[in-house]
Amino acid sequence: MGKVEKYNASLKQFLHYDRYELIAINVFWLGFIAYIASSTILSTKEMPFMLFQPLQLLGLVAIFASSAYLLKPKFESEYLKIFFFLFALWALVILFRGFSFNKDVLKLIFLNPWFGGMFYLVPLVLLFRKSFLLYKKLFSAIILLSVIFLLFSIMFQGILTEVIPDDLNRSVVEYFTKSLGITALFILFTHMYHSKTKNLFAFVVTVVILILGVIRARRGLLLMAGLGLVIAAYIYFISAKSKLLSGAILLGVIFIAVIGGVYVFLNVEIEALYYLQDRGVTDTRSGIEAYFYKDMQGLDWIVGRGMRGEYYCPTMESGNYRGTVETDYLNMILKGGVVNLVLLLVILVPAVFLGFFNSKNYLTKAFALWILFWLINTHPSTVQVFTMNYFLVWFGVGVCYSPFIRSIPEETMKSYFKPSE
Repeated sequence: MGKVEKYNASLKQFLHYDRYELIAINVFWLGFIAYIASSTILSTKEMPFMLFQPLQLLGLVAIFASSAYLLKPKFESEYLKIFFFLFALWALVILFRGFSFNKDVLKLIFLNPWFGGMFYLVPLVLLFRKSFLLYKKLFSAIILLSVIFLLFSIMFQGILTEVIPDDLNRSVVEYFTKSLGITALFILFTHMYHSKTKNLFAFVVTVVILILGVIRARRGLLLMAGLGLVIAAYIYFISAKSKLLSGAILLGVIFIAVIGGVYVFLNVEIEALYYLQDRGVTDTRSGIEAYFYKDMQGLDWIVGRGMRGEYYCPTMESGNYRGTVETDYLNMILKGGVVNLVLLLVILVPAVFLGFFNSKNYLTKAFALWILFWLINTHPSTVQVFTMNYFLVWFGVGVCYSPFIRSIPEETMKSYFKPSE
């Protein structure tokens, strides 16, 4: 079979799907949305667990049942096949080192998307059959999550915008934005495949995230959203037909944003800005990281302490031991050691280079830049969690390691997502 025939056969397979696959993908995303929306709303402490935990469990059943149908392993790279197997095996080791049939442990593993065990299973989406339908539905799921984010933000605006900051309203902002809203940035990364309405909606969601970040002085969140907008602007510039016009538009937007921000900062008396100023120069991590470095011993650095691993940190009000580090790459080392971090990097770093420098379409480039975006945010934020953010990383790995998807011309890819144009 010649190259042209092979490409056409792969293209036909990429576009083809049957009714059962459509149902399975819909069930998967509806289950995920039910799970993550329920866990997010429970973070407010104002909703009944008896109502939303069953919804979480129902979502899990939908995720597992649909995944059983969608899992169709096919590796287009032997390199990826080897290191993915090693990474998945090591993830199971980490998971089982903290596993117990204790009720509280089981609830932690299955019902806590941030600090439980479900995120260790996220890389398995790499084994889903790569198809146009899969990515089309992925975009739809992001839009639905963004809608839920805005609805929840309206419903719980009292907590989100409360003048006096406390642990509850800070954590609710983190959960709402990072579990539901932040992946609206990926719509902006792939703006060329969406309508102007969807792109505007995604931008509005991002602005709301920035506002909440300012109100609650969440530096990591502000950096994440700000960096995402910078990357989205870069993609907009390199994908534009007229570089001069797009550059002028971007410079104009940046100028207005900077002038407006400086004016508000200097002239508008808002309590949140004073709090942000104070937080901006306060070091809240060095002490915690120092305790982490001091408590970790030789073998701990290599293999970690398992899913429920902790370190001595007497600064915390909840006790002398802590199970998380906000600097996420240190958290990965705490749980699975340097082995865990290295195995992850040897998969993700080549994916970024392949997807960005060796592709003919912006879908692949957007996934590559999302992986890079995620890697950068392992320093200021907790990002290896069971959220759409981390799902996008592993869907991106599948795309970036696929020679076929990388070879699809941009005009062809755009015609699939926007057939009317």
